[in-house]
Amino acid sequence: MKKLSRQSDHKYDIDETQVNKSIKITAYLITVNNVLLFGLGLILFILGILYLTIYRYSYSFTIYSIDLLAGVFLSSGFILCALAISGIFFLKPLGRPVYSLLFAMLVFIIFLLIFILGVIGLSMNNNDEFMSQTRQNMMKTAKKFDESNPRGHDTRKINWLHKRFSCCGLNSYNDWKSLIAFQGINGPVKYFDKYDNKYPYIDDVPDSCCINPRTNCGKNINVFGRDRSLILNTKGCLILYYNSFSRDVTFLCALAITISVILLFLIVQLFGIFTLTNRNANLAVQNFEQSERRNFL
Repeated sequence: MKKLSRQSDHKYDIDETQVNKSIKITAYLITVNNVLLFGLGLILFILGILYLTIYRYSYSFTIYSIDLLAGVFLSSGFILCALAISGIFFLKPLGRPVYSLLFAMLVFIIFLLIFILGVIGLSMNNNDEFMSQTRQNMMKTAKKFDESNPRGHDTRKINWLHKRFSCCGLNSYNDWKSLIAFQGINGPVKYFDKYDNKYPYIDDVPDSCCINPRTNCGKNINVFGRDRSLILNTKGCLILYYNSFSRDVTFLCALAITISVILLFLIVQLFGIFTLTNRNANLAVQNFEQSERRNFL
């Protein structure tokens, strides 16, 4: 009878190597998951800092903001790095499976956010939406330029544009003119898309157009009879700004989509870790019961 009982129990025997193998596979997947999360998080975090400091677009001429994308990169990178470090302590082959589900939910939120921003940015760029928005908004801002009010939003925006891209006007420095008043006094510098005014003018430009900006450096009295290219930035801002903005958006959005695809893979892997952790727990319990039954018999 005792022999028969042992034979029937043998059918439910669990190979201990099977348990160890499952635990090793789970531990390997957890390590890969943590390393990838930290690596992706570090990339996003560094890019976020760079595009909020060195390569920052302080002002935007489109509804799509690189500052917003950089801010999302920075916060998402921080969260991913924190998850990777937390995974060392919470994701265990024989730990609680619910942790892997919580990690998957957080990673999915980040995946969704950067994927949507990446797709929107690339679609707008490919449809030339950025060019039309840049042209319209840059022209509106230039027309509101007031050099007598250097703290005004539109004035600061144009001055930033000139200095950031070493340019002047939308198409060239010829976009700026200063009308001569009846008293012979020069009027303020203004932007003219097409000059069809009957009044005489002087080729004054904002001081921010100068290669070395200083007070009145862009006024005709200082550049008359001299090679303007040695004093002023003569290239227009529209193309320079658009090319730089479009290039950075393409790079950041393509990277965002690439990283989101990797995050999707990690989400699937986290669900796999959840399944394996459950399986490991069940195998460990069965293995324990089996050893206890053997000791009893």
